[in-house]
Formats: sequence, structure tokens, C-alpha cells
Amino acid sequence: MILLLTGGAGFIGQYLARRLVAAGHGVVALDSLLPQVHADPEASVAAFPGPVLVGDVADADAWRDLPGDVGAVVHLAAETGTGQSMYEVERYHHVNVGGTRAAAAFARERGVPLLSLSSRAVYGEGGYACPQHGTTFGVRCCERAEPVPSHEDDPHRPVSVYGETKSLAEAAALEAIGGAVPLTVVRPQNVVGPGQSLHNPYTGVLAAFLAMLREGRPLTVYGDGHQTRDLVHVDDLAVLLAWAVDHPPTAGEPRVLNAGSGRRTTLLELAAAAVAGAPIEGADVTHLDVHRAGDIEHACADLGRLRALGAPLPRWSAHDAVADFVRRSWDQPGAGASAWDDALAELARRGLTS
Repeated sequence: MILLLTGGAGFIGQYLARRLVAAGHGVVALDSLLPQVHADPEASVAAFPGPVLVGDVADADAWRDLPGDVGAVVHLAAETGTGQSMYEVERYHHVNVGGTRAAAAFARERGVPLLSLSSRAVYGEGGYACPQHGTTFGVRCCERAEPVPSHEDDPHRPVSVYGETKSLAEAAALEAIGGAVPLTVVRPQNVVGPGQSLHNPYTGVLAAFLAMLREGRPLTVYGDGHQTRDLVHVDDLAVLLAWAVDHPPTAGEPRVLNAGSGRRTTLLELAAAAVAGAPIEGADVTHLDVHRAGDIEHACADLGRLRALGAPLPRWSAHDAVADFVRRSWDQPGAGASAWDDALAELARRGLTS
């Protein structure tokens, strides 16, 4: 069976493709190879264990010359920078919504299952449980309220354009599939691991921490550092996605799955884990009192549905995943820490910080 991975030459696609090939699947990728994601497009193509076709997933022409024996579509392609999405609105809608609609239409036309990668960003701030006000979504009602893990059936409350496009993309996939073929949507939390982009300043704090550590700079944490994130190692995500490929749901019964560690980790704990993976002795942490448009306070995945289905559960802890990323990425080329300073300055210039 040939599996089409849109965005497959990227970070997650490389891990998944290698796992699928090891299990006996053939793979082909459709990828735009944008420089913001691929510092060395030729290296990305060379690392993919199958043909890589270059094209925009939202462009109908890119789908016309694909192999006739595609047995499933795994849609990973997306624009992912939360901050950047707040001013590159049209671009994010084009790729994330238009690309997902095109992938779903192709899967329906070929009569094959679709596995589409969404994001925890659809939940926005997520839910809070309060002994006085009950459970609320998207806002913390009072100081007594505590954040709770996000369940797949929770309402969508995105606070960024990126999150909005991923929510709309899920709806577009449902509409385009129309119950004709199996559909699985996977919503990963923050994905981390060796191989992720080290030069794109819009895709998370860990590459920034790595750049700061390599330059001997203090690690800059926005706010007080007690914000929490749920991190999933890319290999754990690839294992889950490969399982989902081999265990599609029944057509007409779309399935949504969370992916994460199921545990909250503060930004300060992430900074400590980054230092633990670096070949240096300690590092200072500084705090910057800034809030970027689209940021949230807390995120964590409820993994109850994975357990109920017998799906693979994560093996990596957040601490070990972060330390592994820093250790194995230390000597890899990447942007300097000033790239993240510049990205923050760009958001401030556009009025997207407070």
C-alpha cells in the first residue's frame, strides 16, 4: 500500500515515514518544502524514504499527478506558528483550511482513509474546574478554578488564527469526506524531538532555549514561568499515527484522538530540562513580562480515549523528551537567539504583545 503524506518531508513526516516503511508500507510525500520550515530542502528530500513531490497542498494542480495506487492519505501539512498566524492570516487559512479540504476531497475521490493532523490549539485555554462555578471553557472564572485536561469532546475555543484555522480544517475535512471514507483526526500537544526546525522562530520555545544555551545567554521565560504545557516526543506521536493508519475507524464514524503526555509541565520545568540536556554547567533564567497574542496559560491532553481504544500511550516524559532534543540537537545548525528576539519585536511592532 502506498501512503501519501502531505507535508511528509517535514519533521513529523520523516519519523512517521520511516516507521511506516519499516512496517512494510510504501510512502510518497507531497510537500511545498518552504524555506521557513526546511533550512536545507535537498537534505529533507534525501532523508525521506520514498519519492517527494513538490507542490502546494491547497493547489488542485498539485494533486493531479499523484500515484494511482494510493491506499491512504496522511495529512500533516500545516503552517504552525501561533504568533505569525496573527498577521499572516490569509496564508494560514490557505494552507491549513484549503489544504485539508483538498486532502479530504482527494481521499474521498480515491475511496481511501484520511488521517489528518490537527492541534491542541483548537481548545484554546481549555477547561477549568471550579467548586463554585463548575466547569468553564476558555476562561478562568475565579482563583479557585483549576485547569483540567482537554478531552476530545470539549468545545473549540481557539485564541489564535492558527487555532482557528485548525478548527475550521477539522470541519472542512468532515464536510469533504461526507462519511464516505474513514476519517481520523489527531490533535497533538506541543511536539518535540531531534530533527525539528531550529531556524524557525515561530514554532515553539524549545528551539529558542537551545539557541540561548549555545550562546551562553540566560533562558528567557515569558511571564512568571508557571504556565503549563503538555509535550509529546515526536517518536511517541509517530507510533500513535502509525497505529491510527493500521486501525482506521468505520466510514461514517469519524474519530478524534488527543496526543500528548497527559501531564502538565511548567515553562520553568522545561527550562530546567533543557539545561539538563546541554553539555554545559547550569544556566540562568530571566523573566520577560510580555504576553503575545494567541498565547495561552495552560494545556494538557486527556488520554482516556487512547486507553479505551488500546492505542499506544506515550513512553517519553516531558523532561526526558526536552533533554533528548537539546542533547541531540546541540551540534546541528540553527538560527541564533536573535531570531527569537526579532520575532518578538515583529509582534510588538504589529501591536500583538502586551
